[in-house]
Amino acid sequence: MLDRLSVPRRPFDFEDYIDILRRNIRWIVAPAFAGLVLSTVVAFFLPDTFMSQALVRIVPQQINPNMVQSVTSQDLADRISGMAQTIESRDNLTSLITKYGLYKSELKREPMEDVVNEMKKAIEIRPTAGIAGGSLPALQVSFKYNDRNVAQRVCQDLVTTLMNEGAQGTLEAQSAAQQYFQAEVKQAQKDLSDIEQKLTQFRMKNAGRLPDEVQLNMNQVNNLENRLGSLGEASNRNTQERMMLETQFNIAKERLNAIKDGAPQRNERLMELDRTIQNLQTQIAQMKQRYTPDFPDLQTAEQQLGLYQRQRDEVAHQAATRSDIDSTEDNSTLARERLEAQAQIKGLQVQLDANKMDAKQIKTEVAATNAALKNYESRLESAPIGEQEYTELMRDHNLAKQRYDKAQLDLQKAVISMDLQQRKQGETLELLDSASLPATPTAPKRQMIIPLGLFAGLILGLVLVVMRELKDTSLKNLKDARLYTQLSILGSIPLLENDLVVQRRKQIMWVGWATAALAGLAIMGLSVARYYIHKA
Repeated sequence: MLDRLSVPRRPFDFEDYIDILRRNIRWIVAPAFAGLVLSTVVAFFLPDTFMSQALVRIVPQQINPNMVQSVTSQDLADRISGMAQTIESRDNLTSLITKYGLYKSELKREPMEDVVNEMKKAIEIRPTAGIAGGSLPALQVSFKYNDRNVAQRVCQDLVTTLMNEGAQGTLEAQSAAQQYFQAEVKQAQKDLSDIEQKLTQFRMKNAGRLPDEVQLNMNQVNNLENRLGSLGEASNRNTQERMMLETQFNIAKERLNAIKDGAPQRNERLMELDRTIQNLQTQIAQMKQRYTPDFPDLQTAEQQLGLYQRQRDEVAHQAATRSDIDSTEDNSTLARERLEAQAQIKGLQVQLDANKMDAKQIKTEVAATNAALKNYESRLESAPIGEQEYTELMRDHNLAKQRYDKAQLDLQKAVISMDLQQRKQGETLELLDSASLPATPTAPKRQMIIPLGLFAGLILGLVLVVMRELKDTSLKNLKDARLYTQLSILGSIPLLENDLVVQRRKQIMWVGWATAALAGLAIMGLSVARYYIHKA
């Protein structure tokens, strides 16, 4: 027994496969026919699903984005996703279900939440290829339902909602951006005002001692020192002028006294020397105003002045000691000389008074300049105080000013972008194809379901045949008997049965097959008839 079971099967040849097919033809045909019937029933019992489609094009901004930039950062994919989420929201889909009376049978056995989820699966919003090969995509909106008219109306409603949501969403985004930048401008302006107020208070408190005023203070100190030098030179000139005027005044007084005493005054040489000395003193005073003390002409004039003064003293001394003074001078000439001497004295007195006033003014200016110089020097000494605080205030002020300027620029861009959107010159949605009225259903795909059912039944039949043959270990023909028994076959006796029994068995088999075939065909026919009756 064990040796017999361990004998391997012989390889099948073509005749064996023909015998297997002839013996098991019913096991192949029956499942294939059953699969055909079942797939036909399923295909025609499933309700038709119609898909209505619409196409929406995204129109780009009409003005060059380099000139007017959008202030929103959402790209196209994010905007489409946001609009799709709004359209597929529970409230929107619930209102559509109620408005068009959708999914009535489903609502009887399922809650609204499940029906809404089922409707979401029937809606599809996706970008398609660019129009005419362009780079900007279009949006394809589709809706599937078992009624083509309802599918068209719902799809049109979805497109309208999508376009309204696109325009409204863009306006809301632009408005939100504008409000944000307005708040940023107000906050930046407030911060800048606070920093400026602190900076103003610091400047008022430390006026003249600010770090950025150090150079100015040094310049003022230099200017005041130069001013002191100029005032010193002016004081020296004033002193020299006063000495010259006093000398001339004393000479004029001596002359007047001599005239009053009746002394002879007709010394022409003395008068000539007096005029020469006076002219030289005037020239020296003028040159001192224009030149430095080491100027050669000024030194020469001073030497000549000393020489003439010595000569005048000698002549005056000789005139005073002369005993042969002409006493017969004309009285009218004395009177005229007296008047000239008095007029000269008055003029010199006026010049001396003016010189004193100039000296007083110079002294006052020197005192004021010294006081200002001390003030600026004290500022320079205390300038480093508060330098770090002032630097921080200036840095905060610059940062606040930059932030305010940037916020102003961003707000201006937001206002322009908002105006562009309101004028319909920004990125908009344009309806290219309105919702279509589908002529044929998109599902179920009966031309695929029925062949697949037939093929699946055929595969099942082949599997059953293989399983039957593997389980059947009986000898099928002379080849099996000759191989497995290792005996010589001399002859074979055919199986003899009653012809009546064989004929009845064949009749029963054909009746069964005919009945099954008719039943299957009837079932398929009823399914097809039911479909077209309900469709009509």
